[in-house]
Amino acid sequence: MDLVNDEHQAYAVSQHDVSTDHDDSTFLFRQSLLPYYGPELPHPCEHLLLDENIDRHIVRLLASYSVDINRGFLPSIDPLPHLPLSSKFACWELLMVDLTRYLHAKTIRSAVLSRLEIVHIEQNDLLDESELQRALLVLAVLSHAFVWGEKPISTYIPSCLAIPWVEIAKRANRPPVLTHSLIALSNWKRFDVEKPIELGNIAMLNCFLSGIDEANFYLVIIELEFHGAKALKHMLRAQYFASKEKVNELVNELKAIHSIQKTIFATLVKTFDEVDPYIFYNRVRHFLAGWKGNPSLPDGLLYEGVSETRQFLHGASAAQSSLIAAFDVFFDVKHDSEHTREFISEMRFYMPPKHRQFLEMLGVDNYNINHFVKKLTSSEQVQQESELLHAYNACIDQLVTFRNRHIQIVTLYILAQIRKNDYVQSDSKKQIDHPVNSNSKHSDERSSARGTGGTVLMPFLKTCRDETIIQRLH
Repeated sequence: MDLVNDEHQAYAVSQHDVSTDHDDSTFLFRQSLLPYYGPELPHPCEHLLLDENIDRHIVRLLASYSVDINRGFLPSIDPLPHLPLSSKFACWELLMVDLTRYLHAKTIRSAVLSRLEIVHIEQNDLLDESELQRALLVLAVLSHAFVWGEKPISTYIPSCLAIPWVEIAKRANRPPVLTHSLIALSNWKRFDVEKPIELGNIAMLNCFLSGIDEANFYLVIIELEFHGAKALKHMLRAQYFASKEKVNELVNELKAIHSIQKTIFATLVKTFDEVDPYIFYNRVRHFLAGWKGNPSLPDGLLYEGVSETRQFLHGASAAQSSLIAAFDVFFDVKHDSEHTREFISEMRFYMPPKHRQFLEMLGVDNYNINHFVKKLTSSEQVQQESELLHAYNACIDQLVTFRNRHIQIVTLYILAQIRKNDYVQSDSKKQIDHPVNSNSKHSDERSSARGTGGTVLMPFLKTCRDETIIQRLH
């Protein structure tokens, strides 16, 4: 089966749309983006005569990109807890019930091979979007459990998982690998549906080894995405008011964005209280890894029954967050260094298709907020100039603060754990392997530690921060 030229695939892919880092059969289909605006849904800065129309228009615009006005990139309807148990997909869900027990017993592979048969996806299957997302999540979790759940690491995914996973991924225009949006955004439930999506009212639908630290790692991300959602409408309003050169209104929108940024930061730091670093590094992190840029799988992964060509795909990464990307796009943060350019660009194609289209729309040059602020602050309105510059730079500073705290988290939750493993190994003479950083020399491992997405962590994160700092205006 040719993964690129298969005549049954759900969408057309040109040769230029396919990542060719290792071969022309990679799963990372780069379908050309749909037109950003249609005649009925222009950018909010266009064709608006009355300011009072903008909020209604923004709701429609966001919805056209599967972005919810209140939830942002989280699904507008709470994720489906399971596929219909009367369907042919019940075997997947029943295995998910026992997943943690099989992982603890280190028998997940024999369970997959003995309990699952190949399920082919028919045209009338999984027509509902929530069912499609649930199927992608279940197959991704089971496949990553198969690869990383026992030693030695598996170099293939069996056909009973690979064939339906690829069929569904093609339909959804998504790569068949565990992504940020699957493991976090599509994987939660609320205890009380009348209350907000935040810690204390949400739980994970599925984990790997389970435990409160694993759950809380994802739940903090989910709450962060929920609080950050409110920034998106203010970004579009800011672009509109900037295009009309309404400085006071633009200042108010930037202040609103800054306030939301502070809430996001306060949510991020909950990680320190809610997640134990040792448990994260040794029990959670390795299941998120992919098979590109990973020294544990230098030759990629075979999808049995789908293609004889090994595939290279990045694992789940915070760089796949459409929310964080939206802040970068809005403030025109250019990730164009050797440490960030290629990886950030690739991460777009691990986002849900409509979300990456939203980012393209938000970043249209004609509505570049950085350019507007430069223009407006060069005017003779001294008081307004000062307020605008302060509001803009406060947002940039808060984004830098967020990235600095993320670096601190990575230092504590990954680099410090590598040091501890080094110490234990040198003290006990016992080899300690980690699936993401397994082939590095210990003296070099901290500087070359890789994220679950496959990038070298510290150079990447520090460069992202530095590329943000230079967006300050003077």
